[in-house]
Formats: sequence, structure tokens, C-alpha cells
Amino acid sequence: MLLNLISMMTMLLILMILFMLMILINMKMKFNYNKSAPFECGFDPFNKSRIPFSLNFYLIAIIFLIFDIEISIIMPMILNFKISNLIYFNFMFMIFFMFMIITIFYEWKFGSLNWKI
Repeated sequence: MLLNLISMMTMLLILMILFMLMILINMKMKFNYNKSAPFECGFDPFNKSRIPFSLNFYLIAIIFLIFDIEISIIMPMILNFKISNLIYFNFMFMIFFMFMIITIFYEWKFGSLNWKI
């Protein structure tokens, strides 16, 4: 019991030292505009690098990732077709495809697939 208390106090002391060290290092750093500016082969940047990003690109990328992961789940299912029970395999495959169809209709219903300019 006493050993656990000593080890916890030691860990707390180490944590406090690291926290104070982090605060001291952070206080010494000052913002420098030249160091934080984007570097383009020695030239000044022609336009701002923080332009607004279209939300449609983000939504399409997320939808692609979701369906890409689903395809990566389908591949092992197909490869295990020979060694699995046929009824169990068909049941799991139907559930998985129903899930895919429901998600694509859900995205279609809420306008995630519409490209608005």
C-alpha cells in the first residue's frame, strides 16, 4: 500500500515537472510572421494560403472513405465464401448490402450527393 502511494507520488512529481517545463518552453517562443509564412521557392506568396474550402469536397471525400472501407470489408467476405456456411454467408451478405443501400439513400435524401455551386 505504501509502495503504491510512493510510486503515485513519484509519477505525480514527474508529471508536474514536465508540465512546468512545457510551460517554460512555450513562454520563450514568440510569434514570428516570417517563420510562419508559407514558403514558395523564395518568392512571396501570390495569394493567401487560407482560402475557404468548399464543404462539398469534404462531404464527397467522407462518403468515398465510407464506401471504400465497406468495399474493403466485402473482399474478405468473398474470399471466405468457400469455407463458410452458405446460409450464414448469404444472411451476412444481405445485411451488409442492405446497410450500404440504406446509407446511400440516407445520403441522397439529405442532399449530401447534390453538388451545389
